Amino acid sequence: MPRARGRRLLPLLLAACALLLRPPLRARAFAVNVVPEGAEDETELAVLQKSEKRDTTSKISQELKEIVFVIQSQSNSFHSKRAEDLKRDILKQAADLVKELPTVLLIHEMDGHEGAWTILPLMEDFSVTYGRNSSWIFFCEEDTRIQVVKLLQTLGRFDGSKECFLGKALYDEESTIIHHYAFAENPTAFKFPDFAAGWALSIPLVNKLAKKLKSEPLKSDFTIDLKHEIALYIWQKGEGPHLTPVPEFCTDDVSSYKADNCATTFSNFLPLCGEPVKKEDVFIAVKTCQKFHGDRIPVVKRTWEREAALIEYYSDYADISIPTIDLGIPNTDRGHCGKTFAILERFLNQSSPRTPWLVIVDDDTLIRMVFSRIAVQKLLASKCRCYSMDAPDDMVLGMCFSGLGIPITHSPLFHQARPMDYPKDYLSHQIPISFHKHWNIDPVKVYFTWLAPNTEESLNGKKVGYSREDL
Repeated sequence: MPRARGRRLLPLLLAACALLLRPPLRARAFAVNVVPEGAEDETELAVLQKSEKRDTTSKISQELKEIVFVIQSQSNSFHSKRAEDLKRDILKQAADLVKELPTVLLIHEMDGHEGAWTILPLMEDFSVTYGRNSSWIFFCEEDTRIQVVKLLQTLGRFDGSKECFLGKALYDEESTIIHHYAFAENPTAFKFPDFAAGWALSIPLVNKLAKKLKSEPLKSDFTIDLKHEIALYIWQKGEGPHLTPVPEFCTDDVSSYKADNCATTFSNFLPLCGEPVKKEDVFIAVKTCQKFHGDRIPVVKRTWEREAALIEYYSDYADISIPTIDLGIPNTDRGHCGKTFAILERFLNQSSPRTPWLVIVDDDTLIRMVFSRIAVQKLLASKCRCYSMDAPDDMVLGMCFSGLGIPITHSPLFHQARPMDYPKDYLSHQIPISFHKHWNIDPVKVYFTWLAPNTEESLNGKKVGYSREDL
């Protein structure tokens, strides 16, 4: 057969040659397309590249559809705007890649869930809404910056069909009160996520958590350190997964050389909220009692008192040497709700009736709570008060303001414990505003190391400077 086919083709080829050899005027209705050597390979390559691009785009589109982005936002106008900016950035990056955009949620807009900011109450809704068509719920803060393509590549390394808990790992170097001294024998063993770097739950894990929460509702009505408590709940004393550290989830600044390999980065600077408030517009109220006049008040006077233009000390005993003001409220060992409300009343009606801002601090706190005058006015105009003199003032205030529809804005820069009670990596991307407790530390050293306006400050006429590594 091959030979016969060859004999047929030869006359045809010769005929074609004959036609080409005829004079041009007689060469009608015949054309030859001359293809340069290698051009066919280039054409095939272009077709292949287009096909690969379509496949890549299709893959990215599918992967993006399988991620639900959740921004841990707040209703305050400043913070909600930052969250909206991040949402727009995520969607813009997605629009440059695919036509179908991913889902991006803002927690403060999820009105139907009381305590949504604590995340776990949202699990059932996430499971019902996204449990069938998604693979990941990715959480981040308003100042987290995301490289969408790198995030897809990072999540692609993990099996989303299994129970996965991913994040940048933090751990306690020593057992701490804010974690109820958990894992006291080996505190470094338990890892929990740094929310600033972003963290992710696979849908199978979300479904499991939703099922457990439905059958066993949360018992605790308060939260101290959300990131640690979520990790504990997921771990379930060994029945659930540990946090898997992901090196691409970062808290380095986007301009850092380390950011090249990061899927996420973090803006580690104080937010630009506008022009600073004048010192004269801030009234400082210090809560103390007679037994602490001799050791705690001197610390305040040696550190941040000079930064305050308007300050008063409130105690259960009037001491003219400080001076302190006796509010007529007996001291209590805990809660101090009665004293706090007495301070609010005095601020509004006596101490500084026109000052727009009130800051309340404990005598061992290096800033605690900040109130606008209008918030204090609305609070005291309501019937919401302490249910006992020693009730926890912060919780009572939270319930009162919530009932009044006044949002409480959280700042992670206000700390309820000492610097050594927090992971160093967590504090490394912060500019702290306050710390709390003088127990087993030199509070003056803590102030000049972490909180003083300048890196070197004057103490008794001498320049001082401390290393944070020493604390």
